[in-house]
Amino acid sequence: MICVLFGPPGSGKGTQAEMITQALGVPHVSTGELLRAEAATGTALGHEVAPVLEAGGLVPDAVIEHLLGRRLEAPDAAAGAILDGYPRTVPQARDLDGRLATAGRRVDVVLVLEVGEPTLMERLNSRAAEQHRADDNPASIAERLAEHRLLTEPVLDYYRSEGVPVREVDGTGDIHAVHRRVLQALSSAGFRTSD
Repeated sequence: MICVLFGPPGSGKGTQAEMITQALGVPHVSTGELLRAEAATGTALGHEVAPVLEAGGLVPDAVIEHLLGRRLEAPDAAAGAILDGYPRTVPQARDLDGRLATAGRRVDVVLVLEVGEPTLMERLNSRAAEQHRADDNPASIAERLAEHRLLTEPVLDYYRSEGVPVREVDGTGDIHAVHRRVLQALSSAGFRTSD
């Protein structure tokens, strides 16, 4: 099963994705982590990706599609994956659908974590202080929030038009309370979880 997890930066996607992984038994595939790992390798592709990440910009689709395609072919993703950070645009969503269809797969559900901007800013500033991520600086945070608002609504509309269940989940409050709401949303979309 392929679950696309949406939410603005700081909405808790990574945390919830790891928890969903346990409930569904499929890997968490974060394009952000794939890109940061590639940037750290020192390869030509890594050198191309690093400055874009530091500026908080979007990496070219072809790069993300290459890395994601490689990751979804890994044995642990045979039963599915939780996609975090991809697709971000309608062309990416169409490309993903095409790649999945070639393998006899499809996006089964889209979960959207909803969190207000003041909470997001507080979370991201806290994460920046704790994790020292290059992409968690004030300018980058503002850029990523603006890009999220601009780009992702059309993607959600695309999935709705394709008949994919889109479930909106309140992403505020205690991590475990949010996770219970996520599991309820998955259940309402017809998925059985081990939690």
